[in-house]
Amino acid sequence: MIPKYFVLCFSAGLFSLELAAFQNPDLPIDPYGPVLLSDDGSWCWFQDKRAILHEDKLYFSGVTADGKNTLGEWDLEDYSTGTSVISHDILPPDDHNVGALMIRPDGKILTVYAGHGIDSLIRFRISQTPLDITSWQEERQFKTNGRVTYSNIFRLETTGITYNFYRGNENNPHYLVSQDDGDSWKSGGRLFEFEGRSYLRYASDGKARIHFITTDGHPRHFNNNIYHGYIENDQLYRSDGTLVGPLSQNEKSPYKPSDFTLVYDGDLNTRTDVAWTSDIQLDQEGNPYITFSVTKDPITRSETTHTKLGGFDHRYHYASWNGKNWDEREIAYAGSRLYPGENEYTGLISLHPNRKDVVYMSADVDPKNGKPLMVDGKRRYEIFRGESFDGGSQWEWTPVTYQSDEDNIRPIVLADNKREIVIWLKGRYTSYKDYQLKVYGKVLPEGIFTRAKKEKNILFLISEDPNNYEAPWTIPAFAGRLEKETGHQTQVILGEGERTAYHFPGLEEKINDADLLVLFLRRVALRKEQMAMIKGHLLAGKPVVGIRTANHAFSIMNEPIPETHEDWWEFVPEILGHENQGYGPENEKTEVRKEKNQKLLQNIPDEPWISNGNIYLVSPLHDKNANVLLNGTSAQHQEPIAWTRKAGKSKIFYTSLGYPTDFSHPNFLQLLLNGISWTLQ
Repeated sequence: MIPKYFVLCFSAGLFSLELAAFQNPDLPIDPYGPVLLSDDGSWCWFQDKRAILHEDKLYFSGVTADGKNTLGEWDLEDYSTGTSVISHDILPPDDHNVGALMIRPDGKILTVYAGHGIDSLIRFRISQTPLDITSWQEERQFKTNGRVTYSNIFRLETTGITYNFYRGNENNPHYLVSQDDGDSWKSGGRLFEFEGRSYLRYASDGKARIHFITTDGHPRHFNNNIYHGYIENDQLYRSDGTLVGPLSQNEKSPYKPSDFTLVYDGDLNTRTDVAWTSDIQLDQEGNPYITFSVTKDPITRSETTHTKLGGFDHRYHYASWNGKNWDEREIAYAGSRLYPGENEYTGLISLHPNRKDVVYMSADVDPKNGKPLMVDGKRRYEIFRGESFDGGSQWEWTPVTYQSDEDNIRPIVLADNKREIVIWLKGRYTSYKDYQLKVYGKVLPEGIFTRAKKEKNILFLISEDPNNYEAPWTIPAFAGRLEKETGHQTQVILGEGERTAYHFPGLEEKINDADLLVLFLRRVALRKEQMAMIKGHLLAGKPVVGIRTANHAFSIMNEPIPETHEDWWEFVPEILGHENQGYGPENEKTEVRKEKNQKLLQNIPDEPWISNGNIYLVSPLHDKNANVLLNGTSAQHQEPIAWTRKAGKSKIFYTSLGYPTDFSHPNFLQLLLNGISWTLQ
């Protein structure tokens, strides 16, 4: 089914629904996005849940630039989107006011929200009918005994009680309870009584237990550790099940954050490595795994004037509980603060709810080395999908957005057994009260990678080059997934040296065992011995896969080459079967279409999709017998963009796709997998 968009607008009292077509009408709808879900929305990260995936619909809360609380809907069957306004002119513009969501047992949607410390009211609404965002009961309020912020709502199946955890009197965490699924509320008690303003994230198994992670206070005022605990049967516990004491049932509490299990020691006495909670999820055994950010260059505690002096080096950390202890480590560079004054604000990191080995993050730097991501002279926040293939020690990163015209921040990950979904905010974020943001979403279906019938050794050769489309990001992540999920043995060699005098460390020991060479490299001359090894691989009748810049892999232009090295211009016409004749306009996307339905394109939909990369000019192909699989159209150019052929006895698969975000598109991943499988048959 080709997703369709439609327009429908109506209003009823305080409620309005707007369903709108957001896609570029000149391009086909690409169901694997990114898809614009709302043209005005924002959220903070201390509310849960801000988004819910229920069957084939995704619901998400938001706050518009002028302060309206909203609830959005994304239908994953027909890709229609809608936004219902929950409140008009009640709260000022502030992303902290975003609502928490819960689908009640009767199917009605509950949303609970509060102002950012402006009054003592917790506000809530319930939909009139199940799973319908267009009609709501009147707003009701619960008055607390102090100024409130945030809402986190969780229903426990064993008791039928719904909890709302919020920041309340004296900036400490409190909770309300409801025995009728949010129709009415009563005060529960105070979680901590502590002089700091602790920041908590919560997660529940939905049955009997609610977990939390917490800081000591705001990172502006405390150096901050990270702690974990959980609530069960109105008792508080440390990570290992040690009882801390009964949950407070009144306005007093004997507890403070440090009464719980220390996950990360930021050294409270030293103004470095200042932590802030980001996300928490539970694995299939009910064990928590968490992420948080660490500021390496904080400004002086409580500084409010010289705020431009720090906050340029943040890192993302990951920790998981194995039943006995916490395994904690730094996993990525996070970049600079979003704006001066909130020097600990990052683009944020979010956990996959079903997989401990997958995260999504926002950063304005390369996650691996901290190098700034520049677009037209400005740093830009981009969204990355991270995956670990060794139990969390090392992470590889695939860009979801790339070379964006605006910042991409605050991803939220949702998943079921069919798909993985990320939603995020794109636009201008000047402060938590001043922003203009859109909501985007992207789907990645499960089951793209399948177990190989015969496991082979695959060797990837890549180069690092400003014009080589971030192969050091995309190929290690792809190779890791390929090995983990298909059983093939993969190795990636990143070349070294000047491109006129290039070499691949360890190639001599690895190439003889390679059943397949995959090349994603650009304009390099190799040592003569290493070039002979690649030619020898082909002379032995072994296959080669070429990706994008492989069509000028060994083509050195107008530069002297040392006598010890050589280029190989003939590689493109003789092996890949075409000539590199240039490129389409740099900023033009490419519409991708199947040439014909054939076995090598199995599991790739017939409908066209979009690559954000410009088209390569290659026609007419030298090899008239090449089997063209895909054609691309861009800026009045129509070109073959994927084909197979034979070079001697060697099977060759080449695609000019391979733009960084192609590696987060399931159709491209399926194409690569099919091409690799074909060459190895």
